[in-house]
Amino acid sequence: MKNRFKLLLPAVVLSTGAIMAAERPNIVMLLADDLGYGDLGCYAGPVKTPALDELAARGVRFTDFYSGAAVCSPSRAVLLTGRHHIRTGVYSWIENKSQRSHLLEREITLAEVLKSAGYSTAHFGKWHLGLPNETMDKPTPADHGFDYWFATENNAKPSHRDPINFIRNGEQVGRLEGYSCQLVVDEALQWMEKRPDQTRPFFINLWFHEPHRPLAAPDELTKRYGDAESELAVYSGTIDHTDRAIARLLERLQAEGIAADTLIIYASDNGSTQQERTGGLRSK
Repeated sequence: MKNRFKLLLPAVVLSTGAIMAAERPNIVMLLADDLGYGDLGCYAGPVKTPALDELAARGVRFTDFYSGAAVCSPSRAVLLTGRHHIRTGVYSWIENKSQRSHLLEREITLAEVLKSAGYSTAHFGKWHLGLPNETMDKPTPADHGFDYWFATENNAKPSHRDPINFIRNGEQVGRLEGYSCQLVVDEALQWMEKRPDQTRPFFINLWFHEPHRPLAAPDELTKRYGDAESELAVYSGTIDHTDRAIARLLERLQAEGIAADTLIIYASDNGSTQQERTGGLRSK
């Protein structure tokens, strides 16, 4: 997660013209972890990302869009609150077991604002803003405005493949089979289908673990970008795999006839950690 660059992957959103008719559009926030804008096809990058490329072609593609901080936890705190991370209680990258730092419960988050406006709210994926542990009581996503949450405290462990550390609404889930990007989309789709009040608009906050280390992706995807043992090839494979997971989410929105009433935002918490992709002194 630690990275010396501040540039956030420019956000990719669906055309605002399509959602003008919706008084309260559904909102889907997609966040990658340690992804650089120079990785994606729509920014002339080497990874095949057709789902994101289509969003970029149909929507707004930013080219001068900065993160609130250069590392994970403070960047995420800024994203959720719109305030400087120091004010939120998140001073740097959070080591949950040894640090008291966490997103302060007094902070007003985007989820809380939307919930007060009648939205159903849910968080899926990485959190990294502090969770309760054996020695310290900290707020959970529920305390920050999310009706439902399925998250890991930090990275998926032992890797993106078959993670063992997901928590669902405060309860440990145990070992899951599959890859993190697909698992969080699975959970989001199930929540969309089963959420109590289908008449309310929804806010899905979906924060992927990929392409943060420790890396894992299916061999058939990794081999599209080089040797299966190459870290850069696996890194690219995780991005390709995430794009495929996003495609499934977009297909569901289309199938339910709500795509035109849904605002989709895609970004990264900070730039890439892969030196081959960062362009020297300029982050990509």
